Amino acid sequence: MFLTKKIKSSAIGYAITFMLLIALICSGVLFIASVNKRIETQFIVKEHLVFDNYFSLLYAAKNDLNGEHILKHPAGDSSHISAKFWGSYKMLVVNTKHQNSSIKRTALIAYEMDEDLPVLYLPENQQALKVGGATRIEGTAYLSDRGIDRAYIAGKNYLFNELIFGNTKQSERTLPPLKKEVTNLGLENFSKDCEKKDFLAVDSVYSFSEKTTLFSQIEPIVIRNSLSGNLIIHSFDSIYVSKEARLKNVILIAPIVRFQEGFSGTAQVIAHQTISLEKNVHLNYPSTLCLNELESNTLGKKSSILLQEDSKVLGGILIETQQYNFRNEPYLKISQKALVAGLVYNVGETELNGKLIGHLYTQKFILSAGGGVYVNHLLDATLSSKLLPKTFLLPSWLEQIKSKQAKIISCF
Repeated sequence: MFLTKKIKSSAIGYAITFMLLIALICSGVLFIASVNKRIETQFIVKEHLVFDNYFSLLYAAKNDLNGEHILKHPAGDSSHISAKFWGSYKMLVVNTKHQNSSIKRTALIAYEMDEDLPVLYLPENQQALKVGGATRIEGTAYLSDRGIDRAYIAGKNYLFNELIFGNTKQSERTLPPLKKEVTNLGLENFSKDCEKKDFLAVDSVYSFSEKTTLFSQIEPIVIRNSLSGNLIIHSFDSIYVSKEARLKNVILIAPIVRFQEGFSGTAQVIAHQTISLEKNVHLNYPSTLCLNELESNTLGKKSSILLQEDSKVLGGILIETQQYNFRNEPYLKISQKALVAGLVYNVGETELNGKLIGHLYTQKFILSAGGGVYVNHLLDATLSSKLLPKTFLLPSWLEQIKSKQAKIISCF
């Protein structure tokens, strides 16, 4: 005979509830594990994308790629590389994809020089370089066979015991040649495949993954807004950059370009008559000023680049002419308290009253002091290649100087 015991219905309810609770907990654990696995996979994919994208940037720079290229990666990613020259530097755009994920990065690059450049290259002209006051030259200087001498200028004697803080070498009769592509810069060098616009949008960023935007007009252009990226601004008359403007990586092309006092930004400028920086204008790294004189001015007015007090250019200055006239040479003036850092190449006259940190190639010096004008004289000027940081990359303008390792200037 068997004994039976009744189980309360509430106990069965508790058991079912407990089982459901355990099932929910197990399902939750499985769901969390699945989500974590997917998140981990996404992070791995993103990590590979970032790594392969950066690798592609370095690969394109190292191999000096131009145009469009596709690079396949072991992780299954593929990178589309677009490389083009942007002013005095090179611009790379790399878009790396993996299924539905992608990452895009733009980099401005330049190259280390394969050899050390001189602090000064002054062609053989049968004249000694005369220095007075607190003039200080640091580095290797290529000079005429007449060398360098002390001078008494505007009531000032030369202050130091050493005439040059470095070595001197014999220069040739002409400046070292430029690369062919920079000997005659103008709009035609950059306007190919541009998308022309009739107006500039206010405070705009122009992507380097799109076609270059070209804004061009016959009348003078005044820039007051914030503009960045893949943009060329051209005027057949002149361009005036207000101190309120915010420029980054844009190219300006006009016969005359002027920056208002107090402006700060980065830009590459190509002019044919005059580039003028008023007081306290800061063109930050990497900026370049290129003056390409198309015809000599018969009225006596020099084609010139003028830097007023407390202005600075970090990058380079290039002055070239298509019709050289020894009676009216192009002119570069770096005023007192003004600073230029980088590479300066001038086929004409240079008046250096401030500081030049880097390398200067010039046909000759000119100095206005004490009511007179002196040729191949320096007074209270600073020229130093030793103060230029190793990380500072120069424009690749010189033909005979080979470049080596490519480095990224900025990445965005």
